[in-house]
Amino acid sequence: MKLHKLFSATALVLLILCFAQTAVFAKDEWLKIQSKNFQLYGNASEKEIRGVATKLEQFREAFRQIFPRVKYNSAIPTNVIVFKSDKSFRDYKPVDAKGKPSDWIAGYFQSGEDVNYIALSTEGARADTYQIIFHEYVHFLVDSDLGRSNIPAWFNEGIAEYYEQFTIENDDKVTLGGLDQNNLLLLQQNKLIPFETFFNIDNYSLHQQGSDGVGLFYAQAWALMHYLIQSDNGARNPQLGKFLNLVMSGKQPKTAFGEAFQTDYATMEKDLKKYVEQRTFRVQIAKFKNKLTFDADMKIAPMTESDAKATLGDLLFHTNRLTEAEAHLQTALTLDAASVLANTALGLIKSKQKNFADAKKYLEKAVGLDDKNYLTHYQYALVLSREGMTEFGFVSNYSGEQAAKMRESLKKSIALNPNFPENYNLYAFISYIRGENLDEAIEYLDKAVKAAPGNQWYQIRAAEIYLRKEDFTKARQIAQKVFETAADEYLRVYAKNTVGQINSYEAQLESVKNYNNRPPQMHTTDKPLTEEELARLNEQAMLEGINQTLRKPKTDEKRILGYLTKIECGKGIEYSVKVDGGAIKFHSENFDSLFLMSFDGGSAGGEFGCGTLKNEMFAVINYRPAANAKTKSAGEIVSIEFVPKNFKFLN
Repeated sequence: MKLHKLFSATALVLLILCFAQTAVFAKDEWLKIQSKNFQLYGNASEKEIRGVATKLEQFREAFRQIFPRVKYNSAIPTNVIVFKSDKSFRDYKPVDAKGKPSDWIAGYFQSGEDVNYIALSTEGARADTYQIIFHEYVHFLVDSDLGRSNIPAWFNEGIAEYYEQFTIENDDKVTLGGLDQNNLLLLQQNKLIPFETFFNIDNYSLHQQGSDGVGLFYAQAWALMHYLIQSDNGARNPQLGKFLNLVMSGKQPKTAFGEAFQTDYATMEKDLKKYVEQRTFRVQIAKFKNKLTFDADMKIAPMTESDAKATLGDLLFHTNRLTEAEAHLQTALTLDAASVLANTALGLIKSKQKNFADAKKYLEKAVGLDDKNYLTHYQYALVLSREGMTEFGFVSNYSGEQAAKMRESLKKSIALNPNFPENYNLYAFISYIRGENLDEAIEYLDKAVKAAPGNQWYQIRAAEIYLRKEDFTKARQIAQKVFETAADEYLRVYAKNTVGQINSYEAQLESVKNYNNRPPQMHTTDKPLTEEELARLNEQAMLEGINQTLRKPKTDEKRILGYLTKIECGKGIEYSVKVDGGAIKFHSENFDSLFLMSFDGGSAGGEFGCGTLKNEMFAVINYRPAANAKTKSAGEIVSIEFVPKNFKFLN
């Protein structure tokens, strides 16, 4: 009898718990709201989600009206996820190196090649919840139209810092130029960066500095933008627009600065120093004739649990949290096997995991479910392009059948959305790999660059295609500009290597051409070069070209030449490299910290990832020697540059 009572009590508790969980889920309803320029999803209330949509639309419209130089036709959509509480937001915040959520973050902007995400919580929302979102959204708008590489770093960061202080009252009164007390305090406690240095800091060198240097640069960029817009009742505002137009037309920044502002760096530096030391600051207030209201344009619909899980899974995928993303997407498909988003995102995850059979299965299903979705067609072609590609984007060739299948999907995607630039980029990449339809590839890349001038990878791809066409002048011009303006180290070195390859190939052809076209000599004893001798000359030119463009070891680094045979993944990554003296072990924290480059499609054509490699890959390895000689690792690997099997160092 006692046993029976115990069982009954337990069952009652379980029923209560199940009911409680059901009740909680019933309250956790998800809504989807489409505003004019944003797609919003959330478990917050309809009023709160509408409020977020309105705030974002107001910011975008105010920026458009006050800064009309920027166009607003980006083909990359922006999705917004609005959480009702910090607790429900926590699992979707960016994580630190240990995988723990960054609790201090109130909201963030995650850019992507196919879609951007904004995520925030409405619980305890405050001004700084939106500041980082406004800051990054300004970067997105400016980069999409003008291109980050085309405008000075101080202008790019200054305009983002300035506009992040946006506030609006009564839907028609916008205040800009509010003081950033942290920036102002930092400037008042430190000397200004000398303008000769400040104006020469580009996007690349900016991110090579320590956090203190970057912080001071941001503060000074904000102050200078505030000064140029607000000082003397806005008298310099037209000059700022003139400066931007001159830079965009190709003028050197220093020349454009003097021409636009009618002063020099030294005078402006003194003026800015006085400006940050003053006690009162002017703000910019814009009163719009019509209220900035957007409720009438919004469309609302409920979301199923499957839709919510798929959306959250796609957010996690775009923040590179693949394990958690996969779990969400599998749950979404369990609830609704016909979820297009879940099938698409899961297919992309399987592609990253090198499981191409499942990847194609999921993407083919997504295409079958929604044949009018341009992204599913593009992403299906993307997955097909990655089959046979190494983890870091190296591929030796595509068969005619593979190329035809990818192009078919891309043409469907282009027909559905002719403004999406990644379609053109991937189409051109296929032509580049196969060495065919190169003129068409150039036309497609022109469209990609026009749609997204800030994406320099499109430009470097064009340089590579011009190299294949043996238009060395055009190829070098493009690659050199990318090298001089690239914001990240990988692209910068890639562009430098491309310039080296252009020079090397041009020199090889010129050498052979000069030999074949030399005037006949009546008394010479020289014999025509044999094919073997010509091959040897070409090989020497190739070796010289690669030696010139290899990444140079830094003072604390060494380099070796050997065969990469095995990669073991655990808490860190361990590499086995075979050299003449035996095998050497190296390590790295993750793959992201590595610089990788290939100078030979064949040598890097195998699978490159965790485990024993199917084909040993000949490579130049740069590493930092271990401080303790007794450890099994010879040091931390810094870069891997794949080279042909006949490569050797030239002294």
